[in-house]
Amino acid sequence: MPGVGAFLVAEETSALDELGFSRVLEELRPQAVKFAVGMLTGDRSRAEEMVQEAMLRVHAARARFKPRREDIRRYAFRVLTNACLDELRRRKTGALALEEAGEMAARRAERAMSSPDQELVRRERRAAVSQAVARLPERERAALLLRELGGQSYAQIAEELDTSVSDVNNLIHRARSSFARLMRPWMD
Repeated sequence: MPGVGAFLVAEETSALDELGFSRVLEELRPQAVKFAVGMLTGDRSRAEEMVQEAMLRVHAARARFKPRREDIRRYAFRVLTNACLDELRRRKTGALALEEAGEMAARRAERAMSSPDQELVRRERRAAVSQAVARLPERERAALLLRELGGQSYAQIAEELDTSVSDVNNLIHRARSSFARLMRPWMD
């Protein structure tokens, strides 16, 4: 019965691979939620839904992956980026997203009350950051958030956005310049 032993070993190995794959997805979840919240201008509940949907898609496609963590990570962020961009396209106006982001930032600030003056400044600063990020063009926002929140390299971002590294460099440069210009009043 040498075939039975080999079958059991193969079965255990695939179960460990599945467990490892699931662990990688769970390790990515906090970073993915931060990214999605930024892409969706502060809408945390929708961001969590988008991450869940993206993780389900990645899990369903797991047979395509080599067992390397970076392949899974890269694919997961690509799926999530595309899902967020699709969601943004579905939204009717940018004004609605900005209003929602401002309301969410205000609620978060109220939960973490400190002195009234400090809280007011903190709330205004968060709203300004949310609005500045929301005003960036979608691809610039995606590239910047993948870099700053996702920790992705320019090459990884290029792959996820289906563009060149040179284009990613330009997207991030423009996003940072626009963000700095929009936040200039808060820099004093």
